[in-house]
Amino acid sequence: MTTFIEDSPRSFQAGWIADAHNAGTATGAVLTPWASPNVHRGGPGLKPGIGNRVQELRDAGVSVWFDATTHALQMPGVGDFRYYAEFNLWGGPVGDLTQDAYRREHVRRVFRHQSGLGAPFVAPAPLLPSGLNNVSTLALETARVALELQPSATLTIAGVGTFWSDGRDLDAHVGALAALAPAGWFISFVQPDNDLPPKLTADEIYGICRTVRALSEYAPVHVSHGDLAALPAVAAGATTAGTGWDRRQRVISFTDYAARPETGGQASWYERPTVLGLLGTLDRKSDGALLQQQDAALAARLGGLPSVPGPKESFRHHVGQLDAAIRRVQGAGLAYRQRYEELDTMYTEASTNWAAVRAATGLPDRSGLWVTPYQQGLRMYGQSEGWIV
Repeated sequence: MTTFIEDSPRSFQAGWIADAHNAGTATGAVLTPWASPNVHRGGPGLKPGIGNRVQELRDAGVSVWFDATTHALQMPGVGDFRYYAEFNLWGGPVGDLTQDAYRREHVRRVFRHQSGLGAPFVAPAPLLPSGLNNVSTLALETARVALELQPSATLTIAGVGTFWSDGRDLDAHVGALAALAPAGWFISFVQPDNDLPPKLTADEIYGICRTVRALSEYAPVHVSHGDLAALPAVAAGATTAGTGWDRRQRVISFTDYAARPETGGQASWYERPTVLGLLGTLDRKSDGALLQQQDAALAARLGGLPSVPGPKESFRHHVGQLDAAIRRVQGAGLAYRQRYEELDTMYTEASTNWAAVRAATGLPDRSGLWVTPYQQGLRMYGQSEGWIV
């Protein structure tokens, strides 16, 4: 397993997911009440209800998960409730986990939806701003309730940057959760905006690696909406990363859960070409054609480009490149040190390759965004494990 396709608020392409599954580049799909309606409406241009969508995916052999994404309710400016309200996930005030009765009823309703869909149990959790505070206490209590109701449940850890860089307090919270011994983990590093790559600092990457290293020894870890930014977590033991054809599937951000404007322009597909050898994407969809024209041999050596223009081919190519990157890290061996060293090598190669693309085409060298902070955080993790003298 390498990738799960996350839910999308735009037209949900179940056929694309099935194609990726058949190609071996995607294993499952994760649906959410924030992007899929509970009520089936039918008709041209209308999104199918979640039950119909699950059946379509399951008929294609795709495993399906339902993530309530409760942590979105603590995001500043959250307001896109067009589908969420249909699911009736709260017995008390929406988003309130402060009382045991509220926590239990919310978890019970989330599990009821998952059971009705035939999906694995994934426990909800609040969004964490730091490792030790009132919210982290609520997160721990919610996790305990979830495992009391469903001992086979997967637990969620969702935090903003200050949580993932919170040092010993982060370790203390993760240790308390790990002691509950769930069947698996969904982790999310939540961003203020949906820029790609996410503006993660080296300290945040270090915290993510440390967390996944501790959790992955005993249960599988999925990096929700992780995409290429999940590679350090994969080196630390994560099993799968979330991705898709939209920004919203590749990063989880405040921006994408804000109230929708009453009027606005048409959203565009994310068609910037992903290049395996760069561990990133080029700035514009036309940049791939420029690279191919200026140095076809270099383009091929770096993993190739989408064969034809268009959103479907861009997605197919992207998930293939992400799958290849994850498989290379995981294929280095079962030992954590082997995975760490392989990814560190990949980042070093990517920095060299960005310089080669710039020399061949004049395109900007974006290694400072796609490589440098991630490699720095990865090396902090390697040093903490005693692999760097």
